[in-house]
Amino acid sequence: MPRANFRPRYFLHALLLTIVLVGCRSQEEPFAPDAAFTPYIPAFTTGHISARSPILVRIAQDQRWKDTSDAAIQKLFELDPSVSGTVRWEDDHTLSFQPAERLEQEQRYTVSFDLGSLIEVPEGMEEFNFQVTTVRQGVDVRVTDMAPLSRNDLTWQRVVLAVSTSDDATGQDLEGCFSATQGERTIPLTWEHEPNGRYHRFTADSVRRGGMESTMEVFWNAERIGSEDNSKLLFDVPAIGDIALISATTDSEGDQVATLLFSDPLDLTQDMSGLVGIAGEEDVRITVEGNRILLYPSERLSGDRQGYVAAGVRNLNGKRIGKDITVDLT
Repeated sequence: MPRANFRPRYFLHALLLTIVLVGCRSQEEPFAPDAAFTPYIPAFTTGHISARSPILVRIAQDQRWKDTSDAAIQKLFELDPSVSGTVRWEDDHTLSFQPAERLEQEQRYTVSFDLGSLIEVPEGMEEFNFQVTTVRQGVDVRVTDMAPLSRNDLTWQRVVLAVSTSDDATGQDLEGCFSATQGERTIPLTWEHEPNGRYHRFTADSVRRGGMESTMEVFWNAERIGSEDNSKLLFDVPAIGDIALISATTDSEGDQVATLLFSDPLDLTQDMSGLVGIAGEEDVRITVEGNRILLYPSERLSGDRQGYVAAGVRNLNGKRIGKDITVDLT
């Protein structure tokens, strides 16, 4: 039996990501684990994993155990390329190798597990070999909000951008990858990070709206987080007096809604019936929140649709947009 003092749990760790039966082959792997190990190792981490994930191996029940002490299990995992780390029991049949540092992105690792030192196995089955590959780190950047610092003065704006990383960027210098300018002026950035390490946002503070349209440039070089992404986003800052549609997004989680984001706070007292909506849909609930128009269809929609905004829609100061707008909603 294994050591008596670990706490039994009867499920695999959530970070296992992908469980496969031994012998199931992935086209992305250069070799398949030997199916003869199935009676001893019914499941293990495989496929694409986060660079921060542990690597797990589950041992079948009713085995004849050898040394299961903390000192002994530290020697069970060996990775190529070489990685140092610690091993622990996740439950009474599952071992977890936790790398000391995050793994390299987009790297295939061959794992050798010293099964023969843990349980009794037939000759020739002492070592179990399998592979994992870390995901490619990528960066996606988009504008999600624009609002004046003061409702009475549209000169100074804050622009909020969402950053999604394809892998957990916890503990990395994601903030150091980004900078923003408007003309010759550097824009300060203030960051927030979600606990999952993949969703982030930053606020570009004190973006100036003047008498002419200008451009804010957001640059990123993601080498610091193990990514080759190196690009920029150009955001057109409308001139004061020009009311622009900044973005149109849809969300189908919960209540289905389309959100139209404008450069100016809108007139909350204006009746929007007939002025905004979704083409082909008569029953659409309309809500105005600051510089956003939210469109809620009465029935769930599918496929590509068009949203529309009439020229008569006004901003907080009573100025009309001045032109009809249509936008794709996908």
